[in-house]
Amino acid sequence: MGFLIIILITIICYFSFLIFVTLISDSMKQLFLFVCTGLLSLSSCIDDSQLDINAVSPRIEIGHFDHDFFGMDSINFDDDLLILMKQYPDFFKIGLDHAMLKNRYFDTEIRELYHAVDSVFSITKELDAELYRAFQYFYHHFQNHDSLKIYTWVSNFERLDPILVSENTLLISLDMYLGIDSHFYKTAPDYIKQRFDKMFILSDLFRSYFSSNIPLSDNNSLLASMLYYGKIHYLISMMLPNKDPHIIMGYTKDKMQWCLRNEASMWAYFVENKLLFSSNQQNKMRFIEDAPFSKFYTSFDRESPGRVGQWIGMKIVQAYMNSQPDVSLIDLIQETDAQKILRESRYKPK
Repeated sequence: MGFLIIILITIICYFSFLIFVTLISDSMKQLFLFVCTGLLSLSSCIDDSQLDINAVSPRIEIGHFDHDFFGMDSINFDDDLLILMKQYPDFFKIGLDHAMLKNRYFDTEIRELYHAVDSVFSITKELDAELYRAFQYFYHHFQNHDSLKIYTWVSNFERLDPILVSENTLLISLDMYLGIDSHFYKTAPDYIKQRFDKMFILSDLFRSYFSSNIPLSDNNSLLASMLYYGKIHYLISMMLPNKDPHIIMGYTKDKMQWCLRNEASMWAYFVENKLLFSSNQQNKMRFIEDAPFSKFYTSFDRESPGRVGQWIGMKIVQAYMNSQPDVSLIDLIQETDAQKILRESRYKPK
């Protein structure tokens, strides 16, 4: 019945459109058709990007170790810690023994850091809901993947990477997401602390997980490195289809806009200087590794973000996947021929 109603509405709209077109002027017709074409194109893009994931039950366990750990009774610390070890057995595989944890618990500076974390993440329902939704997309694409455990904790800045991946356990260092203005980050370079915001948790999580599980190519060319990271960023975008592109890349909005404005110029630079198939490690430092800016050795270097090679790599992968509708994400991961991806992508920014 619902289907018949949709058909009837479509027919009515169609004949109404024909009547309307016959009554308006030629110039108005052109404008109207232009707008309609744009709206149809937009709706087509929206329909294509929507996946029915509501029925997907992600095989994940979410735990907030930081809350449970610092919420223990100091008088009964030893007994409570044993209970916590049973609750989070995989957490204790990362090498924190009883004495180290006891020192952390009673360390006043670490406890101050936890209070800062608790002020930002006192209510975890929003984070939990975002994790659940993101992993619905993950298990839609990787249906046979093992279950995963995702725990939050306070790392005390012991690692540069805010996400620790240990087999099927992922640890999120919430003290790395207190916001760029947190006094805990006052000595950190701007290009690094700009990502110390909770909006980047999910993209960082998938970046670390995919990086840990997708092996590096034996091909040492700049192109191979660009496409390796391009795959990772593309995969992240598939897990987080509703996130803005700058969040996927870990950029500010301004830096992302710079990339969009200069995409064709950057690509021309790589091609004209024959950098794509070069194995010179210096080129990877200039365009792949994290840095305050990329090094084209031109006047606009300071305006550029670091890692622009990774971003161009993602654009190539996007073009490749758009031109190869039958290629799955698993196929993409397994495809190691960088020249084939570039060739079949037909990537040519304007």
